[in-house]
Order: sequence, then structure tokens, then C-alpha cells
Amino acid sequence: MPNLKDLDMLLSVIENPTRRRILEALVREPHYPLQLSRELGMSQQAIMKHLKVLEEYSLVRSFPEQSDQGGPSRKTYIPTTKFTIIVDFGPGLFDTTFVKLAMEAMQWPRLSPRQYEGPIELPDIGEKVMQIRDRLGKIDLELDALQKKREKLIEKKEDALEEAAKVIEGSVEDYQTRRIIYEFVQSPTLSTKDIAEELGLPDRNVEDTIRKLKDQNEKKGGV
Repeated sequence: MPNLKDLDMLLSVIENPTRRRILEALVREPHYPLQLSRELGMSQQAIMKHLKVLEEYSLVRSFPEQSDQGGPSRKTYIPTTKFTIIVDFGPGLFDTTFVKLAMEAMQWPRLSPRQYEGPIELPDIGEKVMQIRDRLGKIDLELDALQKKREKLIEKKEDALEEAAKVIEGSVEDYQTRRIIYEFVQSPTLSTKDIAEELGLPDRNVEDTIRKLKDQNEKKGGV
């Protein structure tokens, strides 16, 4: 079960479009604030405020790097975590999948302070770049196929939840009891205690309702 407090925190941080653009830049390569300021067209002070938030929530970290031009060292920022967020929303369906993992240490390239000064002579990397591009294209095709399969499964899940809603709403008058049964049906991996915590209800109430459901099922010869 995902930690919903972590999810709420993360959403509150990345809902800001500037912070998302900063993260987009950092996953390509490390940046220092002046670079980000130029790339995003914002003041360095504003960039620093956003970097402070990202660093406080452990999405990035900074380290000192000596300037190539002999000046004082500067703070360089890199991402420190990776995560996936999926929100499924539809009739009878609201599911959130949140996976957050520590990111393995990476050897980042040394940064150059030079800005673009016009066309340059490229090193001989064309063949390798095209190979990687082709590999990424194949990965994207596989991800698209998985997404289409997922969409079909979501449709089946919505159909099942719609059927459950008709059964529950047509048979149970008490609102809190309906909430318990809904959560029990749509979250098969949650324990009774987890359901009670999720709904903010006493454990005893949840246990009693679920026990009655199971007893009815056994009397009917169900699994």
C-alpha cells in the first residue's frame, strides 16, 4: 500500500510547472542555478527558491563544483530519486499507484559553462546516438502496447465496479456500511485494519461488516 502522505507531499511539490521544468533539466544532466536561470528565463533568486523546495523534499541534492574559469566554487544540482505516479479516474473508479525508489549513483558528465555560440564540429558519435535512438523507439512501442493492454483492463475494472455499485446501493441503506463494502471490494489487497484506517472508521465496525459478508458467502457455498 503506497504511503499517501508521501504521495500528497510529492504532488504538492511537482504541481508547480517551474519545478517540473527544473527537474526535466536535471534529469538530462546536472545544472547549476545560473544555467537554469538562463534556460528557464527566470531570475537566479527565483530558481534558488524552487531548488530549495526540491532539496528539502529530497528530490534533488547539491554539491560544490570548482569553476572551470578559476572563480569560486558553485553549487551543482542533481536528481536523487525516481518515482512513478498513475491516477485512474472514471465512473466508480479512483485508483492511485505510487512507487518511489532511491536512485542509484550515476557518473554525471563534467559541466561546461559555455553557452551556445553557433554550429560546432561534432565528435564521431552519430552511429552510437542513432543506435540508442532506435533502441528507445522500440522501448516506446512496447510501452504503448502495455498502455493499450492496461486501458482494456481498466475498462474491465470499471465494469466490475459498476456492477458492485448496483449491488451495494440497491441493497444497503446505511452510508458508512456502503463505504466499508466499497473499499473491501475495490481494494482486495487491503487488510481489515488497513480499510478501517483508510476510511477513518473504528476497526470493530469494519471487522463486523466484513465478517457478515464472508459469513453470507460461506452459507451460499462461495469461496
